[in-house]
Amino acid sequence: MVSDAPASAARDYRGLMRNRAYLRVFSAGLGSIAGSSIAGVCLIWLVATATGSPLDVGLLGTAWVVGGILFSVFGGAWVDRYNRRNLMVLADFARASALGIVVLILAWGGFELFPVLAAYFVLGAFTTIFNPAEQAIVPALVEPRLVADANGLVRSSRSTLQFVGASLGGVLIVTVGSLAGVAVNALTFLISGLLLIGLEVPRAERPPPIARPNYFAEVREGFRWLWRATALLQLTLSATIFNFCSTLVGAFLVFFATAVLHGSALLFAVLLAAEVAGSAIGSLLVGRTDAVRWAGRAWVVPQGVVSGGVVVALVLDPVAPVAVAALFSLGLLAGFAGTAWLTVAQMVVPTEMQGRYFGIDALGSIAILPAAQIGGAFLITGFGVGPTYLLAGAIWTVAGVGFLFPRALWNLGYRAGDPTRRSADGELGTSGSPGGTRDA
Repeated sequence: MVSDAPASAARDYRGLMRNRAYLRVFSAGLGSIAGSSIAGVCLIWLVATATGSPLDVGLLGTAWVVGGILFSVFGGAWVDRYNRRNLMVLADFARASALGIVVLILAWGGFELFPVLAAYFVLGAFTTIFNPAEQAIVPALVEPRLVADANGLVRSSRSTLQFVGASLGGVLIVTVGSLAGVAVNALTFLISGLLLIGLEVPRAERPPPIARPNYFAEVREGFRWLWRATALLQLTLSATIFNFCSTLVGAFLVFFATAVLHGSALLFAVLLAAEVAGSAIGSLLVGRTDAVRWAGRAWVVPQGVVSGGVVVALVLDPVAPVAVAALFSLGLLAGFAGTAWLTVAQMVVPTEMQGRYFGIDALGSIAILPAAQIGGAFLITGFGVGPTYLLAGAIWTVAGVGFLFPRALWNLGYRAGDPTRRSADGELGTSGSPGGTRDA
């Protein structure tokens, strides 16, 4: 018997594209991600070539992370308190303004590091407001059985555009200059915000209009909820370590491409493109494999054990073809694991808690990144890129093996058709459990 899975997948994707509200969010994200991928390559290259300092490249990433840390928790509370669509629009306009201002400053007066760092700080701050709002709003726009496909389509399509954008960024650098890519990103954020202005969200999924405590009380409530949600807490802790290691690799890929592989800006862009191409494919596999049923394993095995091994292999055979294959594999694993996590979280976290959960998870995941960026800069300066990458791969692998043992994380999952949502500790939840329900 011939399986009808491809035909079913095509019908599901066509159905999502006929959903006007989802299509608006989908399209808005495509534009901003395309611009961000171009600007990311251009800004890293701009700082690296203007200063020649790994520390300055590390500071660029750190500025983004610091903005994210400062805004993540309270941004999550805002997502649960205020209109999520309006917050997304505000975030897009703020990011467009920051990049537009830095383009004008650098075009008028030449390179200055501080305006670039300030713009990246604003991007980090408002991205950690935009992302929880978007993650919380997507399940409100599609039926439950299509949530995994909706997430996969968003992440895959954006990764495909990142593939194009990263490659185009390298071309822009060697043709018209890196500042043009930053200007493109300012424009795409503006377009994204304009598209989202007309988004209609079902009333049943909006935050309930009730009297609320102050922000600090809401934040404490979010931390207490996550503490009881054992599996999601373990996932956030694992993400802290995995993200530390991936940042040691990703933040300094420009130096691996040039110092170890002896390549140009084009090779750097190709490596980034290979990673996002892998992510595009991995994101789509979650809905097709029903990986949400075993989301804990779909997270910790590819994002932990296997990814660490790939980095070790990258260091042991540092040639361009192996590097391209390794970056593609890292993207594939991350896309699959990340989409599985996002979908199960959307299904088990109560609607009124999703903003805070995604905000706190972002805080837990990125809080250690400045140590990776600044510490990585000193490690590379003192020992070189290769030994630093080898250390990252070893830590990554060992941590991945360690997180295979917590049973709550291993059993985390959600089965479509369950009478209640599956709780975050792997048991069936009720509306008062850590898993809660998403039913309005």
